[in-house]
Amino acid sequence: METKNKGGNSELDGKLWTCPDYVLNVLKSAVKTFNINYKNTKQPEGYKRAVGIINDNKIEYKQMKRIKNWFDSFEGKDTDIEYRLNGGSTMKNWVESNLKRATKSIEAPKKIKSETGLANQFIKTHEKDSTKINKHSLKIKLPNLTKDISGQISRGKPVYEELERIKLLIIYESKI
Repeated sequence: METKNKGGNSELDGKLWTCPDYVLNVLKSAVKTFNINYKNTKQPEGYKRAVGIINDNKIEYKQMKRIKNWFDSFEGKDTDIEYRLNGGSTMKNWVESNLKRATKSIEAPKKIKSETGLANQFIKTHEKDSTKINKHSLKIKLPNLTKDISGQISRGKPVYEELERIKLLIIYESKI
């Protein structure tokens, strides 16, 4: 059975964190500030997420990654309402520490097993597909012209290399 790597820590998919009170308080304060001072403006980025976190009191792994990504790419000021609605530095620090801790809890046992001699701890189990041919073996290679080209031609080297590539292509086509 072949498993496809979805990227990230697939073992953390679906994991939920309970949002602590101090983070919820920051979000509630930011939402309240927005509702009082900016009520006639368009809802900024982070408003719906803040309200959702306040209501659910839970944050899923995928949302934690999105929050971290938002903070990593944010270029505004820490006084901007968008920054505050995303939880500010309180949320940023909490998310980063929890993601780091969760990642380490998965990585550490694999690292220990790998260091004690168990192979392929970071690779998912899979079966090798023997019908695939390495892409490097199918590339067209020209002989190195800086060397003695006349000697290579007289020995038939370029022709021999092309025959080998043709054989690989025939084998590949027969497996399809």
